[in-house]
Amino acid sequence: MNISRGRLYPLLLLLTACGYLWLYVSNDSSRDFYWNGCLTRYLFHIPCPSCGTTRAVQAFFHGEWMKSLYYNPLGILMGTLMVIVPIWIVVDLLIGSSSLLKAYHITETKLQSWPYALAGILAILINWIWNLVKYT
Repeated sequence: MNISRGRLYPLLLLLTACGYLWLYVSNDSSRDFYWNGCLTRYLFHIPCPSCGTTRAVQAFFHGEWMKSLYYNPLGILMGTLMVIVPIWIVVDLLIGSSSLLKAYHITETKLQSWPYALAGILAILINWIWNLVKYT
């Protein structure tokens, strides 16, 4: 599917805003949550590959890089994207460019080729094993 800039940019901004909202809500210590945010862990009592990502992103934004890496390496990627993507979109809109859209299409094409797809799958599996060892 070839997504347009008019669809991708609002979607990415919405996802980024949801990410910041989730960080705000999950960081509010005055609330008592009975839900930890992970359906896999809730239903099957095992961590999913992304378990710990919220704590990892919070640590990332506090400059605690090793702690972020320990909680979940995906947190560093997510935190970086949460900072870069909105800025990139604003710059693209201001200068009339579509560089983020081009980068998205290149990334999408690469991830559809076997070497990159296999590397991504292996990285997620290794991360899941790390979470299983760490959280069980």
